[in-house]
Amino acid sequence: MIDLGGTDLYINVPSLPREEFERYSTNLFDEWESYIGKILKIPDYALALEIEEGSIKVNANIAAYLAALYIGIGQYGSFMSGAQTLLGQISSASDYLAAHAVAPFSSVKDKPRITKYSGSLGQLNRLFVKVQQGKITAEQAMVEAELLFGEDVGSEPNFMSELKISFENAPTLAEQLKLPLSEVENKNELFQKVKNKKPRVPLPKPEQPIGQQFRVMVWRESKEQKRKVRVIEL
Repeated sequence: MIDLGGTDLYINVPSLPREEFERYSTNLFDEWESYIGKILKIPDYALALEIEEGSIKVNANIAAYLAALYIGIGQYGSFMSGAQTLLGQISSASDYLAAHAVAPFSSVKDKPRITKYSGSLGQLNRLFVKVQQGKITAEQAMVEAELLFGEDVGSEPNFMSELKISFENAPTLAEQLKLPLSEVENKNELFQKVKNKKPRVPLPKPEQPIGQQFRVMVWRESKEQKRKVRVIEL
């Protein structure tokens, strides 16, 4: 699958009781999923949300198969504009998730730390920028794109052939385009191995009260499948 981007979020709040924390996590996933269903114009995609309490740490990821990404991009005329439009939709989903994750803790004084990352879709857009600025040729961009998408390249041959044409026809630019997501490196695709993921060893937090902490993983591997939930005691 292709990593389309996502969000990391940290909210400095006290630990929640287990049932309340599970309810918070699943409700947040449902809200995020519903919003994505309205704005993200891709026929199928996978979602994964991982939330750790004490304080609250959120990691969210959106991904799709190359064939679905190809169909989504094709709705917007040119390949380049389609990729940029989808990236904007991912950014909007990240903003929505952050706002709704923080909403139940509006009384907290500390400002949440939010990081949006653009994944492989963001890297593809940056390749277009480099070609437009003359930093790399269309041929060099194709080499990087093949490395970026790896084994997924063979799953949709039309994607790569149209991508090559788009690189060759990309208009020259004098200035850097501002992409809607930050240039953070790709995140691991949580939904691929979420069931077998080993819990991270949490950093010591002496200021936190003694008690059991949890991580809730909520994911859906496609639009047709029901969401899955896993709770891990840390």
